[in-house]
Amino acid sequence: MDYYDFLLILYNKYDRMNLINEKRNQLVCNILKSNDIPVHYLNIPLYGQEYKDFFCDFDLGLRNRILGITDFPETGRQWFSSRNPSVIYFETDIFLCNYILLFLPENEKWLFCGPVLLEEISEERFNVLTADLNIPIEFHANMKFYYDHMPFFPSGDIFKSMFCELGNYLYGKDNFELQYHDNNDLDLWHYNYKNYLHISDAPFSNIDIIEARYKAENTMMDAISNCNESAALEAITKFHAYMLPQRQTNKLRDMKDYTITFNTLLRKSAEQAGVHPIHIDSHSNGTIMLIEQVTSVNQCIAFQKKMIHEYCELIRRHSLKDYSPLIGKTLTYINAELCANLSLNRLAKHLNVNASYLSMLFKKEVGITLTDYVNNHRIKHAQKLLLCTNLPIKSIALQCGISDIYYFTRLFKRITGTTPKAFRVETPHEVRCNLLRLRNY
Repeated sequence: MDYYDFLLILYNKYDRMNLINEKRNQLVCNILKSNDIPVHYLNIPLYGQEYKDFFCDFDLGLRNRILGITDFPETGRQWFSSRNPSVIYFETDIFLCNYILLFLPENEKWLFCGPVLLEEISEERFNVLTADLNIPIEFHANMKFYYDHMPFFPSGDIFKSMFCELGNYLYGKDNFELQYHDNNDLDLWHYNYKNYLHISDAPFSNIDIIEARYKAENTMMDAISNCNESAALEAITKFHAYMLPQRQTNKLRDMKDYTITFNTLLRKSAEQAGVHPIHIDSHSNGTIMLIEQVTSVNQCIAFQKKMIHEYCELIRRHSLKDYSPLIGKTLTYINAELCANLSLNRLAKHLNVNASYLSMLFKKEVGITLTDYVNNHRIKHAQKLLLCTNLPIKSIALQCGISDIYYFTRLFKRITGTTPKAFRVETPHEVRCNLLRLRNY
């Protein structure tokens, strides 16, 4: 039977009433076998030896016999136990094999179909796949034989429409749901399959891989602490070369979680670089929100590289490692609370030190007086507000800790050489872009 004849059978306007007394499961089985689709009948939930036997053979032995995976994780049995009888599941695993799971109401069994290829695995495609999965070369010959003898269905659309028609027949039109999953659910219970790949000539390869990944991670953290972006980007490229175990059923969710963990590493790097936690926490919280907005795995990887740049920028702007603890704390108070009373006497009292000593130490370490530093910082903040918002100048002065609009204008002109109004109107486009870029740091 060719595929066009098969379609004619599916869509022929036969009288369904004449088929009521036929065995539905036999019809399903005949259709699948005529297209060389492997079939398993299952009683769910799976228990004990039944589950182990199924695991060994569900993918025609790829994981168990070719790759040597012998673990039978409980999560696999739980995956089957959570299936809904009114849903037809289309699954594509990390090896590009396709499976279908559906319930047969007639005999209350589940039908597990596959594996089936919906694309030809050319030499080039095979090389890319094994490289992406970091499959050691020792397994390539057997895997190539496996793909060469895998059932192949030339049209994914016809393949899926076949099961849609079976769903209409088994459950009635519109009485079931279709769910498609790529590289997720089937491999929830094989997420760490790489850790089981055993090569007789290299028995410690898994240990070596994990050690190399941690080394790349530490190299990256050191590079971030030293604001060496190029070294950090090189380290993260090496880090991505070691496949991380998939821990969630949803691959995007899994990568988002890894990116959140990556953010934690960068937080610690910034802390080691002497950035006060108040700045790290503010930046990190905004980063987590942006991570949740990404929509693909590739976006997560690109965003991780962007995070490296932004944390290096954060460290450049707020690192306190070159200052004494007292001056570092003083700078943090000034940078975080521009609207507060930041006079020398007020800060000295809050820090429980002598005002003259604080003034002397501040000038020695920072290079300018505490008052000049506060004024310069307030005016820099005012510049960003003038360009990044439409707030009235008086409101901007208040947000910079200056209640007297006339004093604010004089101070602004003394430091910048122009008035706040003229600055807002006349600032060149390039300067405006730079200030806008820095507004979040």
